[in-house]
Parts: sequence; C-alpha cells; structure tokens
Amino acid sequence: MKKLKRMVKWIGLAVLVPLVILLGLAFKPIPVTVEPIKPSLDTAYWQMKGGYRIAYHKVPTVHPPTKAPVIYLHGGPGGYIHSSVVKTLAPVAETGRELFFYDQSGCGLSDRRARPKDTTFSSHLTDLHEIVTEHLRVPKVVVIGHSYGGKLASVFAAQHPELIERLVLSSPGEIQPVEYDPQGRPVNEVRYPVPKDLHFTAVNVDGNAKSDTEVSALPVRAMVSIALAMLLNRKFASDRELDASLNSMASKFTRHMVCDPQNVQPEEGGGGAYMRGWSNFYGGLADPRPQMRKMLAPVLVLQGQCDFIPYSDAYEYAALFPKARYQFVPNAGHILIWDQPEVYRTLIRNFLEESAETK
Repeated sequence: MKKLKRMVKWIGLAVLVPLVILLGLAFKPIPVTVEPIKPSLDTAYWQMKGGYRIAYHKVPTVHPPTKAPVIYLHGGPGGYIHSSVVKTLAPVAETGRELFFYDQSGCGLSDRRARPKDTTFSSHLTDLHEIVTEHLRVPKVVVIGHSYGGKLASVFAAQHPELIERLVLSSPGEIQPVEYDPQGRPVNEVRYPVPKDLHFTAVNVDGNAKSDTEVSALPVRAMVSIALAMLLNRKFASDRELDASLNSMASKFTRHMVCDPQNVQPEEGGGGAYMRGWSNFYGGLADPRPQMRKMLAPVLVLQGQCDFIPYSDAYEYAALFPKARYQFVPNAGHILIWDQPEVYRTLIRNFLEESAETK
C-alpha cells in the first residue's frame, strides 16, 4: 500500500511540475526584440466595409495618371510592405501609373481584427476587390503579387479577369489545393521538371533554415496563443506580443530568402502573427485552375535562382495562364527585390510597357 501511495505521489509530481512550468512560461511576457512598425507622413488608410482600416502608401505620377494603377501584394501571410519594396518600385510611376502598396488586413499598419479567424485567404480576396472597385474605382489594375501575395493575385485574377490589365507573380507559392498522384506525390514534380539550362541553388545558412521557421522556435506563450487561436478563435497574448514573436522570427529566417545574406534588409516590425495563422489555411477553396486557364491578360512569373519554392510550383502559373511567361532570375533568392532590385524593377517595368499582344 505504501509503495502504491509513493508511486501515485511521484506520478503526480511528474505531471504537476511540467504543468506548472508550462503555465509559468505561458504567462511570461514575450520580449520585443524589434520595435513595432510606425506610420509615416505618407501613410494613408482605406476604411473598409467590415469596419476596419487597411493602411497603404501611394506613389503618384508626376503628371495625371494615364494608365491602369499598380497594386502590390506583399508576402507572408503575416508580412507587410517593407520600405525597400516601395523604394525599388517607386520609379515605375514614371510610366504614368500610380502605385499602391498596402498592408493586408491584420498585419503591418493595418488594423488587427477582433478574432483570429476573422482574417482568411477569402477575406483578403474580398478586401482586394473592394479596394479596386470601391476605393480606387478604376476599370482595370495591374497586380504584382509576391510569394503569398502571388497566390492572392492569381486567384483574384482568375475570379475577376475583367479587372486585370496585367499580372506579375514573383516567387509565387504553390497553387492551392495542391494536386497529388495516387502515390501521394505532387503531380507538378512530374509535369514540370527543372530544365537542364536552369541551375537552382539551395540556401540554408548555418543549416538552420527549417528550425528558424518552425513554431517550436517561438516562445511558449506564443505557441500557446497560436494553439488557442486555432482551437477557440480567441487571442491569449495580445496582438502586440504575438507580433513581436513573429518579428523576432523574421529577423532570423529572412537570411534564408536571399542568395547573398549581406543583402538582407533590417526587419521593420510589421509582422501580423494572428493573421498569419488562419490565412495560411485553404480549406473550402475551390480549385482556381479552370478559371486561370481562361484569364487572358498578360502574366509574368519571376523566380530567383536561390528560391526555396520548387520550380514546378512556380512554373505551374506560367503553364496555366494562356498569356504567361516564366523568367528565371540569376543570383536572386525568394526575396528577389533584395538581391536584385534593379533587375527586378527593370523586368517589371519592361513587362508593363510591352504590347498587350506580346506573350
């Protein structure tokens, strides 16, 4: 009997001690290693129908605009408009196009929504449609989508081809839903093998590419907050705290997104962590491929030599859109604009000035 009591006691302690430690860590404040992003004199806001604001930066033309405006969609989900993006692409306004760079709902300088699941892939598409039709009120736009923004841009173009003049997809992520063969392998790997004349380079600084992006790299309070957000649609840690954890993580993992680590730009503190969680799920999203095949506006797909996105996933966009072409960019990583800013701008500017009949 005494042995049983001792056993129960030790088992209880073995369970209780880790639980107490976990609870203690769950309530330990998340440190701020990167100062949160702050609005500038050029920051403006769109008041959305849902009652929240979306922050944007406008680059006007010297003369009245003569062509469709350009909308830039940043990556993530949970990213934001980095100042380097605006600086690099601002000269495109010289072609007679206004440029609009906006932080997607839930990140950057845009409002955070009340519940984690208020911000989804579909809600981002709705936001973009409202921006084009209600705030800009223009018949057509040029959309540049980077990474996650490329996913948004391509689905938006497929759903609303009448609003698209041209489309640029830089380092676009895989099309959702991903297609698999009977053996569970992505079919793109078979459909679109890497051409022999393209030589990709893997980037894994210090061998930590995977660990720098895993949830386990976050503080316990952040991990608990993400879990509760997914399960209960509630925010445990504040947006400011959880965003701080993403900003800290981004200051590490961005070094794996360039060919040359010296080209990494300082983190500017605009991460949106709660938005990142639910916007990265695509349940219920209809396969956009049939509609993409009908979208007839010119499309340019850009991918860098050191991109971690598989060639087959990026090239699928060029294969599906009828008037699309793929452009390989040497000595550039996933964030092409950091490694090759002038090349990136020139490729986009030249594409925008081409005849609409050019493929």
